[in-house]
Amino acid sequence: FIGSCMTNIGHYRAAGKMLSQCDGQLPTRLWIAPPTKMDQEQLTKEGFYATYGKVGARTEMPGCSLCMGNQARVADNAKVVSTSTRNFPNRLGKGADVFLASAELASVAAILGKLPTPEEYLKYHHELAKDADNTYRYLNFDQVESYKEAADEVKIDDDLIKAAKAAFAPPARA
Repeated sequence: FIGSCMTNIGHYRAAGKMLSQCDGQLPTRLWIAPPTKMDQEQLTKEGFYATYGKVGARTEMPGCSLCMGNQARVADNAKVVSTSTRNFPNRLGKGADVFLASAELASVAAILGKLPTPEEYLKYHHELAKDADNTYRYLNFDQVESYKEAADEVKIDDDLIKAAKAAFAPPARA
């Protein structure tokens, strides 16, 4: 499972790049749920949702999903590699053993059907390292055109702006 409010869009790009090295369908079940709709939209534009689908990953609506165990559950007694933040008993499913990992490690485990050796992991990670700056760049609201347009339509009263600035202004020096 790749998802959690603690992940960011770079983790999903990295997962997509690692999964693109898979020949055919994954031998495992992989669920992917980005934290926000904004991430989902951008990952779709960048082609990563197509990659997830090509290898047979199940994409969930953005949000908690398996991380909270409230939208979906794994099979009883499953072994799970997860990017969620907790692995206490029955969190993801009845009797599930959960191994916490990065999105990159979860991707390689999904490809191999097991936790990889360091050598196996590095084989997949090698390509990822070549474009790390682009892969791990953040997605900020002020860089998404549709969000900028929506923000431009919001009108804030001038008195409210002045009051906010006064409330958060640094104290005057004597």
